[in-house]
This record gives sequence, C-alpha cells and structure tokens, in this order.
Amino acid sequence: MEMENHPIKAIMDLSHLVRRATEQQMADLEISSVQSRVLGYLWWKAWKKEPAFQKELEAEFKIRRSSVCSVVQCLEKRGLLERRQKELVLTDEGMKIQSEVINRLEQMESKMNGWLTPEEQSWWIRCINKLETGLKEAEYD
Repeated sequence: MEMENHPIKAIMDLSHLVRRATEQQMADLEISSVQSRVLGYLWWKAWKKEPAFQKELEAEFKIRRSSVCSVVQCLEKRGLLERRQKELVLTDEGMKIQSEVINRLEQMESKMNGWLTPEEQSWWIRCINKLETGLKEAEYD
C-alpha cells in the first residue's frame, strides 16, 4: 500500500510512532501520555495566570468525565497536582516534572526537525494546519 494514496493511514502510523517514542522518553518519569498532556495543559494555564478546571479537560482532550477523573486522581495521589476548591493547580513537583517533559519534548522536536530541511519543516506545518482546518470545517473534531 503506497502512503501517498492513503494519507489517513500514514498520519495514524506516524502518530503511533510519535506516541511510542514520547512514552519511551517519559518512561522514567512514570507518567502516561495523557497524564503528560494534562500536566502540560495545567502548566500552560498557570503560565497564562488562568484557573483550570476538571470540566475543561474533558473538552480539551475530548475524553469522558470518568477518564478525566481517573487521570486527575492519579496525578493528585502522586502529588503532582492538587484541587483548590474546584480549581486544579500543579504542585511544585508537578511543575518540576512538567519542566522535564518540556525539555525532553523540545529535544525530540529538535531531532525530528533535523531530519527535514527548513523548507520541508515549513511545508509540513502548512499541510498539517490545512488538514486540521479542513477536518474542523467538516465538523470531524
């Protein structure tokens, strides 16, 4: 099967490889990819000085309330976040872990970008953005 005739398969295969590589890079931190994404979202909200709530995570990650609750409880047990009334706040340890996650992701992106010329990088991002826009307009999000 040629990839140029099956872009969805190519995207899904690449997504799987990126997720697996990311999980390998984060294995010693003992956090899953969804936990990492939640920490990242909370870190971003803290950086913007905006409160973050559990309900937002459902919409942001398009996952069920029970899944969000499970992830939040796990991160809370590990001391990476705490609830202040309904607000979710990263602890100092959560900030430390997320900083390490960011460093590792930046290293991975740098390595991946090294496989592409600057022109290919620019073209790749334009294509991704165009596909994302098309899918959103087709109401597939």
